[in-house]
Amino acid sequence: MDAKKLFALTRTALWLTMLVSSLAAHGDIFQWRDENGKLHFGDRPPEQVDSEKVTPKTSPVMQELEITVLRQDFTLPDGLHDSTLEAIRSIYRRYRSDFGLDLHGTAQVNLYLFEQQADFRQWMVERIGSSNANYAGVFIPSSNEVAVWRWGDDQDVAQTVLHESSHVLLYQLSPASPVWLHEGLAQYFQTLKVQPDGRLKVSPLTDAQARIRQWMDEGRLITLRQYLSLDDTQWRRMAHELDAIPYTVAWATTAFLMSKPVGRSTLRTLLQELEKTDSRPTLRRIGEIYPGGLTRLEYDFFRWAQSDMAAHWY
Repeated sequence: MDAKKLFALTRTALWLTMLVSSLAAHGDIFQWRDENGKLHFGDRPPEQVDSEKVTPKTSPVMQELEITVLRQDFTLPDGLHDSTLEAIRSIYRRYRSDFGLDLHGTAQVNLYLFEQQADFRQWMVERIGSSNANYAGVFIPSSNEVAVWRWGDDQDVAQTVLHESSHVLLYQLSPASPVWLHEGLAQYFQTLKVQPDGRLKVSPLTDAQARIRQWMDEGRLITLRQYLSLDDTQWRRMAHELDAIPYTVAWATTAFLMSKPVGRSTLRTLLQELEKTDSRPTLRRIGEIYPGGLTRLEYDFFRWAQSDMAAHWY
């Protein structure tokens, strides 16, 4: 058997192994081939296509996190595929350890990896009734699905997978979280890499970092009092108008808070209270939680923005 065929069989075996954990949640799993002979897996085979039920051996042990690749048109090279899946698990563990978030059941990330944008956009139409040519990835919280197409270089695609997976995980663990925190954590964790020694490195998001520095130099950086006062509707309206502030400051606020124990403790308290009340944290409440209040929060944030915004290690 040549190396290419051996690799294909090995990859198929890995797919089946990952699909095992999803059987309890999705019912039967089927496999079928499209008109180009490409093998697919899923819980709903297309109509008028010959399919075969897959019944691998299952384990009664419930895992904390299930990552299931339901379509894989490409594999990220040089071990990047496996390291990306491990990074998703690490994000989940950070949510558990840093913020004390828990789930009554098993968290899921159901991945669809598309080689072609046309297939990705068709998937979006089937799921939500529309598509957007500017999207590199999307997530569907109701089904814990993440879809990404191969839009750029391998590292950028891997970051997109982590970004969308972070959204899906946080929606399961803390569905009431404000949009700035959802987006900030997704941007923060999209650069996470598991090092050979097992440590985690989270690097600054280069574009957002450059904008923050520019706004600082020009005296145009929004204050946290203004930013954290935006409700979700205002935030989304600014984002839809292609304003750079919502996304950039979401990353900056989250990266700043994650850079020091007092910040992580503040986020933990906010998320813990959200679990109990399902109500958005007010600006006043944030000031009550952060030691020194809003004045100290603003001071510490601007000092961080003037720093090198170094990578974080865990």
